[in-house]
Amino acid sequence: MKLLSILFVIFLLLPGDVMPSTEFDANCRKAYQEILSLKFKDAKTIINSELKSNPSNTLTFLLENYIDFLTVMIGEEEKDLESLRNKRDYRLQQLARGDPSSPWYLYSQADIYLQSGFARVKFGEYISAGLDIDRARRLLEDNDSKFQDFVPNKLRLGLLHSLVGTVPEKYQWAVKALNFEGTIPQGLSELRQAYKACTQFRQFDFLLPEAAFFLSFVSMNLSGDKNAILNIENEFSKPPLFQLINESPLLRYCLASMKIKTGKNDEAISLLSAYHPSSSSYPFHYLDYLLGVSKLNRLDPDANMPLLKYVAEFRGLNYIRSAYQHIAWFYFLQNNQEMYTRYMDRIKLRGNNNVDNDKQSFKDSELHIKPDPYLLKARLLFDGGYYEQALMELGKFESSDGFSNQDRRLELTYRKGRIFDEWGKKDEAIHWYDETIQNGENDPSYFAANSALHLGMIYENMHQYQKARTKYQKCLDMKFEEYNFSIQQKAKSGINRIKGL
Repeated sequence: MKLLSILFVIFLLLPGDVMPSTEFDANCRKAYQEILSLKFKDAKTIINSELKSNPSNTLTFLLENYIDFLTVMIGEEEKDLESLRNKRDYRLQQLARGDPSSPWYLYSQADIYLQSGFARVKFGEYISAGLDIDRARRLLEDNDSKFQDFVPNKLRLGLLHSLVGTVPEKYQWAVKALNFEGTIPQGLSELRQAYKACTQFRQFDFLLPEAAFFLSFVSMNLSGDKNAILNIENEFSKPPLFQLINESPLLRYCLASMKIKTGKNDEAISLLSAYHPSSSSYPFHYLDYLLGVSKLNRLDPDANMPLLKYVAEFRGLNYIRSAYQHIAWFYFLQNNQEMYTRYMDRIKLRGNNNVDNDKQSFKDSELHIKPDPYLLKARLLFDGGYYEQALMELGKFESSDGFSNQDRRLELTYRKGRIFDEWGKKDEAIHWYDETIQNGENDPSYFAANSALHLGMIYENMHQYQKARTKYQKCLDMKFEEYNFSIQQKAKSGINRIKGL
């Protein structure tokens, strides 16, 4: 009997199949950081090292999927989506072999589904995307009930709870059928808690760039609160985020976007101009687009260069047509009509209409209506936060022949409303917004609808929630074509934020 016991122990110690593990160890942390810095080659080297030293660790499949996911989201090429799709089920099978007692076990499977869902949204596969995201949500909720202090869970659930209220109307039936609930305030609260935990607990500090990215995204696009944007922007100006900006193109993008959103265009240009990616970094061409747009908003004489670089090097789906229109505008303001026409014509030859900016650029190219130079300058200067200069251009327009055009007078009142709003002069903004709605409620342009949206935001921040709700609903009730998706989504976000108030 004793001999049998000894033989049994020896058998256990002999080399053989190793039980799979689910361990987010030092190599995984380091690879994760490299992935979020878009240094995919370096991350793959670390993953290979982990496979040699710890071949049973199933979380290498999650890391590989994250690389493929970001490649799809940033590069926007169909072949990369196809690759991600083809590898999904195999990676899920491998992750399911891991250790069920680990908080990473269900989470890792949820993240595969979530990344698949978001990637499919990017390519318009909304039904499949919804099913993937719902699978992710169920796994995350299950995992959260078991591991209530697991910060990665909070990050994902916070993002999902923020987004659920912005699902397009034609897909709301799916949200209701799946019993998926959430509000933007709930999601923001969860994201802030997760962000705070990343700054306090060393075991989760590697998640800080991701937490900052999610919190920035929701604050900028869904919160409707400029102070929320300023608060997270302030976090970027101090340790530990401040040191991470040079390493992370994603964080640089976040900070530049917040600078633009809060009227600090010069600072955004400085930040974007200082970006010099290493040869090992995956290219983030959108930063060239953002730099070109920001420089054009300042009316820089070289604003066309980053935009030309973008359309020359980017092979993805979005903002191609918008980039061509901005290049055309650059030449229009240089009085170069030949180059203006050339780049407006190129809009029809490349790109698609997935995002509102591209859709509007395509429509403008078909109409063959040249912009008014004063209104165009006012628009660009406003987008850059140069409000006084923008107002001066509107004054020039009022003294020009273009003032006799009814459609352009509607744009004039709208531009005045936007300028005074962002300038902090709310009474003047309300006046001009109301006039725009009165004169343009039945106009196919976006001016009246966006005026109603921003009136809703003003009243929401004044805690006049019934007035806010009325204006948001008015925005949703209007029939207009320009920037329809983004404006209506923001109105829905507004209604979602003040639900029950």
